[in-house]
Amino acid sequence: MSSDVDDAWALTRELSPRDRVRTAVLEYHGGPYTNDYASEARVAGERPQGPWAMYLADRRGYLFICFDLDAGKGNAAHDAGRLSLWLDELNIAHLVAVSGPAGGRHVWIALTEATHPALIRELADLAGSLLPSLDKSPLRNAETGCVRPPGSPHRHGGASTIASGAIATLQRGNTTVDQLALLREFLVDVGAEIPTAPVSIIRGMEHDSDGHPHLVGRRREPSARIRAMLTDAPAADTSTTQAAVLAGLARARWRYADIAALLEHSPALEHARSRPGVGGRIAVPRHVARRRLAADWQRAVYYVAASPTAGDSQDQDFQERAIAVTRAVRAVEHRADTMPGRWGLDGLSRPARAARGRYSHRAVLRAVCLYLVQAARHVVEVDVRRLARDTGYGREACRLALIALSTAETPQDVEGAWLVRVDPAEGAHGATYRLSTRFSTASDDAKWSQAAMRPAPSGGGDARTWWLNELTQALHALNHDTFAAPHSLGRTAGRVYAALSAEVPHSRAELSAASGISVDQVRRSLRRLTWYRLSDRTSSGWTRPDVDARDQVADLLDVAGYLEQRATRYDVERGTWAWWQAEVNWMRSRNKRRRRRRAPTGVALFPQNDRPDYPAYPRSSNHRADHVAARTLVGAGILRPTTTAAVAA
Repeated sequence: MSSDVDDAWALTRELSPRDRVRTAVLEYHGGPYTNDYASEARVAGERPQGPWAMYLADRRGYLFICFDLDAGKGNAAHDAGRLSLWLDELNIAHLVAVSGPAGGRHVWIALTEATHPALIRELADLAGSLLPSLDKSPLRNAETGCVRPPGSPHRHGGASTIASGAIATLQRGNTTVDQLALLREFLVDVGAEIPTAPVSIIRGMEHDSDGHPHLVGRRREPSARIRAMLTDAPAADTSTTQAAVLAGLARARWRYADIAALLEHSPALEHARSRPGVGGRIAVPRHVARRRLAADWQRAVYYVAASPTAGDSQDQDFQERAIAVTRAVRAVEHRADTMPGRWGLDGLSRPARAARGRYSHRAVLRAVCLYLVQAARHVVEVDVRRLARDTGYGREACRLALIALSTAETPQDVEGAWLVRVDPAEGAHGATYRLSTRFSTASDDAKWSQAAMRPAPSGGGDARTWWLNELTQALHALNHDTFAAPHSLGRTAGRVYAALSAEVPHSRAELSAASGISVDQVRRSLRRLTWYRLSDRTSSGWTRPDVDARDQVADLLDVAGYLEQRATRYDVERGTWAWWQAEVNWMRSRNKRRRRRRAPTGVALFPQNDRPDYPAYPRSSNHRADHVAARTLVGAGILRPTTTAAVAA
């Protein structure tokens, strides 16, 4: 046994991407080992007495992928068999090890070169939707992700033993990034998906009772072209037919229930019902087809809502735009994450830090990136009230953040800013912005641009969906009454909460770097978060609890409903302004009809109001516009479609 463990340590020395490994700690002196790998040992030193785990990545990226299938979460042996079969089908060399006496499995892949962590995280998310026993934490954090290598002892006895494959698979490392891209496409084809996060609703959208989005309005018949596509055989690339049909039906104000009724028999939805196979397309289970259709429907609705003038024609440039925008957003996020001082971490004083940048600027930049990814366009309209809804900051803070982000340090260098204003606000429309061109150049990481940004066979939405999740979750954690309302825990505690992970423990130093605040502030915030059960302390760091208790904490602090009330107030302000702009346009128009006194017996043969979208603006006794009354009416719902139609009639 000692010889086997020594051989395992020699293998670890040969394979380890770093000069240290993580080692398990004792539960108490002389007691058993725990599952907490809180200490480290040098690879060049003596073999640890207990279990050890090898890091999967170095500073450049991942050199190994290990799918850690936990027997406590599901049927690890079955999931390992499925994954191994898929890898064999793609000719990806791998090794399967039985991790210990409980029956867990480790599926190892060695890479030819360091691979960007974002691609590995996406693979983990996709595989996790198909393999219930998968523990994604080693693949979601390149800094701390580690797994016990083959031969390493287990805390309950025994060791990690090889079930299939050879050690040479790990020693050679012959899996390329292109093969990982094929694996990602294969996982999507067999039904994997990254659930799209609940991004903010674009103007003109609603959700049904089941949470599926749709455009507001009465359902109508789609165009003749879309009706023909619903019954004709699909194109060779079934994804293009399905994408065009879903966009056309979304524009016709159909809902997901209407689409789901067509799933079983419409040729246009063949892409959701089946996946590619050797002899043709292979049917997928019904629940998988519904899940794929729901994800594609959500993407189609968001795209149509963000591109109202696209018509029913297929957008040939969508994939290229989505790739370019996603690449630019990735460059912005990477640059922003590597500059904590820009958002107030370092500086001589709090005013000095504020002069360089505030965290509200970082949140607004992240929200604008989210809008760009949603629309898959380089230029988007930005409304400060919508920014306030999505970030949790007030409209004035968002307005100042936009000014700061679009102001270059050198006035002559417009592209030196983070954002560039394309057009100013006009009427009811907000200003439009784009990212600086310095973020639109091709990434230095050619492998990432080739693999992670490659259009997927399901319509190029996987990398885009991954960024939708990343950006939305980063905004969602801080955007809550518990941190944004007066007399709440405060935004400093919210930033620490947003930096916590439910899967990977973080030290105070790591939380400081991620949240952009000092270690002392992190320590005080963690004390408050732990008191309200919003963080858990372990021997290796702090984690976020599995159960989200923010709503309960907001009730305890008596701040529940603050953001909702503010959002309602902003909606009233936005509606009143749009109503007034429509009134101004009507007053400036020529040949407008004016109301005349109707005879008591007169019958109106035609509508007596030429304001099709808005009723007449309220006015005082001296015929001046009464904005206070207008706000009251908007708050009462006068601008709802049914109310507007009744008033116009």
